Amino acid sequence: MPDPKGSRLYVNLSSSQTRRRLKGFGHGVRKVQSAGRNRAVVIHTATEQHLVELQAKFADVGFAAVADDLSEPIENLRNLGPASAAWLREVGILTIADLARVGAVVAYQRVRSQFPQASLNLLWALAAGVADRDWQELTDSEKATLRRELDDWRGA
Repeated sequence: MPDPKGSRLYVNLSSSQTRRRLKGFGHGVRKVQSAGRNRAVVIHTATEQHLVELQAKFADVGFAAVADDLSEPIENLRNLGPASAAWLREVGILTIADLARVGAVVAYQRVRSQFPQASLNLLWALAAGVADRDWQELTDSEKATLRRELDDWRGA
């Protein structure tokens, strides 16, 4: 069966989570399909104000009209659990590209300022995840470097 006609909006949520957000929305939404891990595509005919309203439904997780313009959601970062991903979203880090841009130390410090229960394991997970490594593979030297960067950041 061919795809329904319409424009596409790529979002950083699973297709089931996307459907839940759109329940009762209407406004030209034709279909929701999976577009990979924690990603969906909304096929729609929304224009003008309806399109703005549709996009607003996904402002907290990220969206794009072109799949290549959408960075992977933070939930897809290696080593990261749902609570840590929620903390990162809460401090404005929605995608892996956002994390890479600000760096593991700054991201950790932002999370720690709002969620004091965050441990250094989160810092290790962020630093290793950006490099697509398991956090347990970080050497003592790498951890020491991250601690120094954290101390320098706090002192600035």
